[in-house]
Amino acid sequence: MLITFAVLAVYATAGRLSPFETIEAQSLNLRFLARGPVAPGSDVALVMIDDASVARLGQWPFSRDRMAEAVRLLQAAGARVVVFDLLFSEPQTQLADDVAGALRRIRDGLPDNAAPAAAELDRLLGIASPDDNFAAAVAAAGNVLIPFSFVFERDEANVLDLPRRLEAAAYAVYRRAPDGTVGELPRPVGLLAPAPRIVDAAAHTAHVTVLLDADGSLRHERPVIGYRGEYFPSLPVEAVRAYRGLPRTALSVTFGEGVRIGDVFVPTDGTMRLPVNSYGPTQSFDTFSFIDLLEGRLRDDAVRDRIVLIGATALGIGDTFPAPFTPTLPGTEHYATVIDNILHDRVLIRDDRATALDMTAILVGGLAGAALAGLGPLAITGPALVVLLAGWGAIATVALSAGHLWLSFVFPTAAIVLNFAWCALARALTEQRRRRLAERERRNLSRYFSPAVVQALADRDDPFTFDRMQNAAIMFVDLVGFTRQTEHMSPAEAVAMLRQFHRRVERAVFANNGTLDKYMGDGAMACFGVPAPGFADAGNAIHCARRLADDMSAWGRERAAEGQPPLQIGIGLHYGHVLMGNLGGEQQFAFTVTGDAVNVASRLEALTRTHEVTVIASDAVVEAARAADPAIEADLAGFFAIPGQAIRGRDEPIDLWAWRDAAEPATA
Repeated sequence: MLITFAVLAVYATAGRLSPFETIEAQSLNLRFLARGPVAPGSDVALVMIDDASVARLGQWPFSRDRMAEAVRLLQAAGARVVVFDLLFSEPQTQLADDVAGALRRIRDGLPDNAAPAAAELDRLLGIASPDDNFAAAVAAAGNVLIPFSFVFERDEANVLDLPRRLEAAAYAVYRRAPDGTVGELPRPVGLLAPAPRIVDAAAHTAHVTVLLDADGSLRHERPVIGYRGEYFPSLPVEAVRAYRGLPRTALSVTFGEGVRIGDVFVPTDGTMRLPVNSYGPTQSFDTFSFIDLLEGRLRDDAVRDRIVLIGATALGIGDTFPAPFTPTLPGTEHYATVIDNILHDRVLIRDDRATALDMTAILVGGLAGAALAGLGPLAITGPALVVLLAGWGAIATVALSAGHLWLSFVFPTAAIVLNFAWCALARALTEQRRRRLAERERRNLSRYFSPAVVQALADRDDPFTFDRMQNAAIMFVDLVGFTRQTEHMSPAEAVAMLRQFHRRVERAVFANNGTLDKYMGDGAMACFGVPAPGFADAGNAIHCARRLADDMSAWGRERAAEGQPPLQIGIGLHYGHVLMGNLGGEQQFAFTVTGDAVNVASRLEALTRTHEVTVIASDAVVEAARAADPAIEADLAGFFAIPGQAIRGRDEPIDLWAWRDAAEPATA
């Protein structure tokens, strides 16, 4: 949960910082592409100054007489609002005085028979100002929006003080945020304003300031920008007000929340940015060529009762911006999209509602990622994690498509992945500790049990109880004459010989599924059927004794070849009830077996010296081996009976079987 709370904290305090915002914006682009294009409403049409218009009308900028003509044609065609996405910041005046004087002199010098030339010069000398002509058309239409732009470098501005006409375009009503501020608004240093006579003639004016996201894409509109204590609407906001015929007092701002246009509230994010719900590639709206308008090729109902935006797409004239569906979206289409968003309630919602859903998704995603990490190995949970992330991506896409909700993809994804990674790492470390513990337990077990028994114990899912009574075969083995031989050895030589002897005992015991109970100096005790009894325990004990005897004989021959004295062993075998468990005090204990069977096996090992044999086995162990496996007779070959043998500590004599290694001398 700490990771989840950390993600929530970053989301709440730094979620709008550039790195996070850029990644989030790229994920929004993918969601737009997954959703696909959306058809806009029929309220907006575009008239664009395209390459064909420039080719026909000549070098840009056109005379504003052309703009005046376009306004009059649109008024006649029934356009409800005409919106220019062009800045008329430089005046176009009538002919300069020196040019007019030169034309008059030429006119006066013409002969009487040059009437056509004289008439053309008279027309040029009497031409009206293009700005006056354009302003007259704008004023007569009464529905034209002329834009201005804020700038952030002083050398780009043509106005620093607010003209009275632009000051009148500011919001009439605004409410500050609960903390008494207006939030993080852009801070322009000047304006790029239209020529005074043109802006004075306009019925509407608004700013067309474009601010790109950190990755250079255009995803947000700025419906509010402040300057010199006033706050101004953007072109789409003013166009919607004009389209609906609302008074200026119908516009209001609630800083940190959004903009109200009449009875419609347009939510923004906390910095008063309006996220744009992109519709598709270029020309998603009805688009007509400027030259087709001037030359009368538009159908009669093409612009009737619509908002008509006039902009430019011609090479070197129009401005384009990267957008989700295209890297070259004309700015005019951006404004058309925002207008349609507002008119049809399609503005992307990224307000307190979206924030609450984002935080819920972070919490739930963090829990889901943590829970998923504990369900199984990475080979299973890894693909499941991908499915979980894809599921959240699908939910965010559906929210965008159906509810126009911009939900965060980055932070819930981070909560899912980080919690999954942390819990998977913790699980891996726990498993590693368990493996180390299991390996340590296995090593401890391997000190006593054969590898096969160790594996069987390690594979058990249920706990194994060692403390109990059961049948087992017991083997005692002793290195005969070791004490006498060590009298002529150094301590290092004596220890080396003991280690070789112990290795042979261990090898023989473990090869026959036995348990090595303990070493006792030059002897050892082994059990067969401990901790888990089996059908072949007695046979395994006999086979182990024969194998150990053979191994010791081979070692004796090696020593004889080196001029060393031979080695002999004595082995006692018995089968019966033993008490098995961890025996000891409070601080030190050991796993072992005890009981009458153990005592008898020890006595039988001592009898090997009396009878000058290598192995003595009780009748009990021989009969148990024969009952389990008839093939044991091969190992019993060479055994001879010693009936009715008295054993110290037993009231009744027992029958014994003995085997002598023919290669060894008598032990007496």
